[in-house]
Amino acid sequence: MNRNELMAEFCACIARAFEISILLGIPNPFDKSKWREMIWAAKYSMNLFIGASGGKDNDETYGADALSTEKTDIVPAGVKNELKTATMTDVHREKYESGILKKQYSMVYNGAYDYESIERYKDTTHWLSLFNGADMMGSVVVPTDYVIEQLTKNLDYDNRRRANGENVTTNCNSVKVQFADSVPLIGELYA
Repeated sequence: MNRNELMAEFCACIARAFEISILLGIPNPFDKSKWREMIWAAKYSMNLFIGASGGKDNDETYGADALSTEKTDIVPAGVKNELKTATMTDVHREKYESGILKKQYSMVYNGAYDYESIERYKDTTHWLSLFNGADMMGSVVVPTDYVIEQLTKNLDYDNRRRANGENVTTNCNSVKVQFADSVPLIGELYA
């Protein structure tokens, strides 16, 4: 195949992904990480929210991407779930599959800009899913207490910087998840 034929096939695949996504009730699978959320939600029996999860004025969706629809061994039914994703390179995938991955992944919370907002995450199950291409390699359920603690520490630090006159962004409040020997040092891994 030449470049034009490959691009025509690529465009056809993208168009087909949109068609399937619309049938599944998601109008744009390529908005942010929506396609990853779709894969994760299907695997773990979640009802994925259609739009962005912010829901600033809506406690039913704030800080979440999906609602668990049935009780599983991982989460009870009716719980808000927030998904953060990370890309796993081919090299990291090989290390992960060999049991020797040592890497830190970040879960970025743009909505964690004040203590009230952080508190709103307390009734949410927090996930970190690792993707290599379209393959979801594993998902970590990160303890909510740990997420709240880390977000609060980060906000405390940022507030001290603000008090010293620094211009500090309200976005990018991150929670770190360290892997050693292909397992997270915090949380439970589901492959």
